Amino acid sequence: MTVFNAFMKVVLKRLRTSMIYIVIFVSICVGLALNSKPADSFTDYTLDISINDLDDTPASRAIAEYIADNHNVVETITDKDDILDSLFYLKTDIVLTINKGYSENLAKGQTDELFSAYRIPDSYYAELFDSQINNYIGIVSSYIAGGDDIEKAVEKAGETASLEVEVTNIKASEKSNSSGITVFFQYIPYILILSLVTAICPSILTMTSNEIRNRTNCSCVSSAKQLIQLVLGTVIVSFSIFLILIIASIALYKGELFTSTGLLALLNAFVFLLFVIMFTLLIAVIAPSPRAVDMIANIFGLGMSFLCGVFVPQYLLSDAVLSVGKFFPAYWYVKANNMLAGVNGYVFTNSDFFTAIAVQLAFTVAIFFITLLISKSRRSAESIN
Repeated sequence: MTVFNAFMKVVLKRLRTSMIYIVIFVSICVGLALNSKPADSFTDYTLDISINDLDDTPASRAIAEYIADNHNVVETITDKDDILDSLFYLKTDIVLTINKGYSENLAKGQTDELFSAYRIPDSYYAELFDSQINNYIGIVSSYIAGGDDIEKAVEKAGETASLEVEVTNIKASEKSNSSGITVFFQYIPYILILSLVTAICPSILTMTSNEIRNRTNCSCVSSAKQLIQLVLGTVIVSFSIFLILIIASIALYKGELFTSTGLLALLNAFVFLLFVIMFTLLIAVIAPSPRAVDMIANIFGLGMSFLCGVFVPQYLLSDAVLSVGKFFPAYWYVKANNMLAGVNGYVFTNSDFFTAIAVQLAFTVAIFFITLLISKSRRSAESIN
């Protein structure tokens, strides 16, 4: 096992770069896991709102109470400089003034100038607040239009606005279950390509360089045994990196990997790993030098990831881009993962999922024969020379 031992020593020196990629990837996944919420959970967002009631009528006090029920009401601010400072330092999100004549104008159906407000420009949450207020005013106006006086309309609007709706999430199927584990596996293609190619390809190029190969040929180790030991080392390193990623997924998402969805995602990733191993060997055969390997890995890894939907969801990509992406195995990997997650309009079926698996295997076999053909052609050319 002389060639194998020498190969592993060279790989260990190159693994530093691969481990940097893996550590960064796992760190990002840790952040996503800590900030993620269950798919069936919902938490309403509350704003810090300062209210200045200039009308001071039962109707104006009613809307102030409605706001307080849904948001956090803070100290009243009236000075303009204090208002601007409060918004600038994010002490408040909105400073709302209920204008004088609010109750009278609302009773007449005039809703244009009921409020004035200071807010952070282009704030999504401010728009949400406007939607809530407009909804409340619309309910009051509807009761007034129905014949109620302002006091009765405000009372009914408060009861209507306080009603809660029970929401039940319905899953299209048991497999349509977007979970943290499918998000983790979404980015596996990119990290596998970078970590394996940058660790293994330069090591193979080093072991097959003319000087080392000539010395090895002088030993009692046959060419066939040399090849077997290099392939064995490649497989062990590849599976070790894959195992690190799997252990990280178990640590992050606990038992999700051992569900039906998790195991199918693992199968999908394992099949893609086989392709990456074959692709790594191909790069080792065609790369002109170890320095060119990193460039090839980044170009191919990033290009395939963007074209196939690893980084950008497939439904956001144009038909032309997806047509090109279908010629790469990562497209079929992402498609299978989307089926498991139940996203982007994909619904899991056994036939579609295993078709995507079969296409990835077909790519793997094709790369194997291409590598074999190029390797034989090079050996033939070298023997002639």
